[in-house]
Amino acid sequence: MRSRNKEKDADFQQEKRYQFIREQVRPQKKVQAVLLLKRLGILAVTALIFGVVSGGGFVLIQNNFLKEGEEVVQVHTVTPAPSPAETSVPAESKGKDFGKKEITLNDVNRISRQLSSVGTNMDSAMVGIKGKEDSKLWPEQGEEAPSVAYGLIYGESVKYFDILTTCEIVQKQPSVHVQLMDDTVIEGEILGSNAQLNVAVVRIKKEDIGEELLGQVTVARIGNGFGLSAGTNLIAVGCPNGILHSVVTGMITNETVYVPIMDGEVQVFCTSIPYSEAGNGVVLDVEGRVAGIITTAFKKEAGTTGMAFVKISNVTALLEMLQKKQVMPYIGIEGRSLDETVAKAHNLVAGAYVTEVYAGTPAYEGGMRVADVITQINGESISGMADIYNNLLKHKPKDKIVYTVHRKSGNRKVAKQIKIVLG
Repeated sequence: MRSRNKEKDADFQQEKRYQFIREQVRPQKKVQAVLLLKRLGILAVTALIFGVVSGGGFVLIQNNFLKEGEEVVQVHTVTPAPSPAETSVPAESKGKDFGKKEITLNDVNRISRQLSSVGTNMDSAMVGIKGKEDSKLWPEQGEEAPSVAYGLIYGESVKYFDILTTCEIVQKQPSVHVQLMDDTVIEGEILGSNAQLNVAVVRIKKEDIGEELLGQVTVARIGNGFGLSAGTNLIAVGCPNGILHSVVTGMITNETVYVPIMDGEVQVFCTSIPYSEAGNGVVLDVEGRVAGIITTAFKKEAGTTGMAFVKISNVTALLEMLQKKQVMPYIGIEGRSLDETVAKAHNLVAGAYVTEVYAGTPAYEGGMRVADVITQINGESISGMADIYNNLLKHKPKDKIVYTVHRKSGNRKVAKQIKIVLG
């Protein structure tokens, strides 16, 4: 009987325990769940309000600081190669785009106008050159008169200005007409010309220029042409499109073209400046220094899509010679430069490979022949055709030069010295 009562008591205690769980523990869990949902709701509402405020603030800043009609263009600037110190950037900072910035179309237009203004500033050193075909003054000549070429004042002495222009405009004439900034026409003396590079030097007297205008004339700054490569910005002035005092901007598209000329070779730079058959003038760097001379003589190598030019450093020594009324000596060959790699591939020696010898020239009379490789001039080693040309600039006609050439004789290479009297 007692054991039965114990069992009843145990069942009663068990029932009490379950009742406590139902009445205390489970309601508490429900309350905790409700509190959690309330907190999540508050957090969501706060995030929504923050997003609306942030978005409104961004729109307000953009409207205040971005001018009306100004479009934002995102570009990537080309950054230079990192220095040794920059290569030690912490790993966590790598991968970030430090070269990205934003510019506007107005910025692009401003840069273009600044480049054009560099060319416009050259007007005080620019004149027009025209051949004296008859006795009529320049303004009175008809439509069939020869076209006008640019003239760039690049040299000055106490009494004179020296002007760079084209060879075509001065050929077979003792003097030319020079048009100054105020349209005054004076006479210019031809000091010399070179048909291969189409350059000539004309001299005018300061006394022929009015005092007021004389104070406005400037002398162009001649650069060295170093650092010119694809992508470099340039300004063409003179007659780049055949019209005097035009200014056209562009950039270099190719600097790897080398063209053979008599007794040498010249580096020709191709540009994005539109080609014009009547184009002549010079190109300036962004600092306003003369970087090159426009040429239309090398259509086959440089094409007719874009204007080409010759680096100014290739003609500086020639201009000095023309200023002194000296004649450029010659030997009368064409050739190609051979470096060690190319020479070895063709079982030749490095130097200047002769591709043509003009009949009746000093080289022909001296015994030089096609396929000879010139390796020395007066005992000094040379690397190519440019060295032959630069050596000629140091001499005068009738000077005697000894050229060392290598030519094949059967399976052997024979060195031979050829004595040439410069023409």
